Amino acid sequence: MIHKILDRVIYIAHEEKYEISCKFLIRSAFIRYKCNPLILKKCMKIKMILIALTALLSLASCGDDDSGIQLTQDEIIGDINTGKKIVITSLTTYTESSSKVNVNGAKGKISATSSDESIAKVSCSTNEAEKEIYVSGVSVGNTTITITDSDGNTAVLKVEVKDWTTLWELSRTMYVVDRKCFVEGVSSEDSATIAADAIEKDSYNKYYTIRTRVYIPSGPYATKRLTITDDKGNVRMDGILKIQPNADNSEVWHLLPIGNYTEVVLATFYYDQKSIVKDVTGYYKTAYPKIKKVELHAIYAVEELEPDK
Repeated sequence: MIHKILDRVIYIAHEEKYEISCKFLIRSAFIRYKCNPLILKKCMKIKMILIALTALLSLASCGDDDSGIQLTQDEIIGDINTGKKIVITSLTTYTESSSKVNVNGAKGKISATSSDESIAKVSCSTNEAEKEIYVSGVSVGNTTITITDSDGNTAVLKVEVKDWTTLWELSRTMYVVDRKCFVEGVSSEDSATIAADAIEKDSYNKYYTIRTRVYIPSGPYATKRLTITDDKGNVRMDGILKIQPNADNSEVWHLLPIGNYTEVVLATFYYDQKSIVKDVTGYYKTAYPKIKKVELHAIYAVEELEPDK
């Protein structure tokens, strides 16, 4: 009888996947064999064996679930990296942006897949020693990222993608009402040709929308984002805007395009003249070696509301 009870307890433990108490195991086995529950008091030896067995089974279960892979992320408060690492099992990221996740405890080379690449895509660092993945938001929704190491161990990361605009607050929108182009160093005929070409190429840049981060106070160090769209709402350029103020009440705009790590000098912004001035001389140097300057002035007005997109 005792052997049958013990065998039955082991069977129940496996069937219930170890998520079961020792007391329940004992009672289940005895009740199923119609034994008097009072026998429990007289079977201390069996009880101790069952307690030890349950503990061992629980440890085995934990060992099976623990892959040894731990996911962490740099702690960011505002736009400041605190230098701390926080353990994560889920991630919130945004469309048109990418989030880095550290993969700790993985053996050898890692790989990662997304259950829905229409929501978020994932890539691994090309440097095997870094053990990092990059999750890029594609559209609003939820997906799951599975990370696997060379030993077959896995870790799962739940990902929620939100719209990037929820991070930003509209500051102002300017729209171009007129354009002028000034050319130096070539003939009048060539100047007219160059000016017409420069104005035509810039005609697609209709709206200049500036946003600031919602959780960072306004001021000279506030992060800004500039989105340039055409009159149909198609995005022509989008990136982080860095502003360098000048003594003459103008600003030099430096733009770091989203998804690109090369900063460009975009334009000089004049408050007094209400113009956005771009030096586009470099575009014409090859065809017109003697050219000295091609300066495009986009005259703007300020719109109260964001343009429809």
